[in-house]
Amino acid sequence: MITIPKVFITEQMKRQAEIEAARRNPFIKHHFEVKHFTPQQRDVLGFLGEFACSEFFGLNYKDNIRQDYKTIDNYDFCYNGKKIDVKTETIPKRHARKLLRKQIKDNDLYGRRLIHYGQINLMTKYDIVLFGIFVREHTEYWYPLGYIETKEILKNYKPTINRPDGGKYHYEALPIKNSDLKPIKNLLNKNK
Repeated sequence: MITIPKVFITEQMKRQAEIEAARRNPFIKHHFEVKHFTPQQRDVLGFLGEFACSEFFGLNYKDNIRQDYKTIDNYDFCYNGKKIDVKTETIPKRHARKLLRKQIKDNDLYGRRLIHYGQINLMTKYDIVLFGIFVREHTEYWYPLGYIETKEILKNYKPTINRPDGGKYHYEALPIKNSDLKPIKNLLNKNK
């Protein structure tokens, strides 16, 4: 049986994510939109991913909340001296289960984690990109998928609109292979 790490999303986290999304809204321009969530809902889920990831590492998520959002942040939080940026997405239940059980191959639908091409210039500001998901129909838990160093991304990936299965992404992106993600436990095993 596969043990899948997860973080429970508390009501307090949800309220704080809504507050932060409203505070940030006047200052942010999204790189892309999705059909299954409003921009506000998407912002809230992004904050929830950051909060959950902080909690996963034993950090108090409130300590990483910014004073203001007038400029783009350099990273989401520091852990073991590494600047970490958290990318969170939602995946439909049937695909999420397969992804979490490592039953989706790199070239399958949902076999890649995407970084929008408009964010490439920001990647030199942090050391690690950590990917996590919510099951789209049940967002009470955040699941960490793994991480990759930004230098590896910049060295090995180029933006594309073309999916390996022959389809198209909704936007040009760096399509990070699931198999290139390192286990999150590798970060946890290092001394703080």
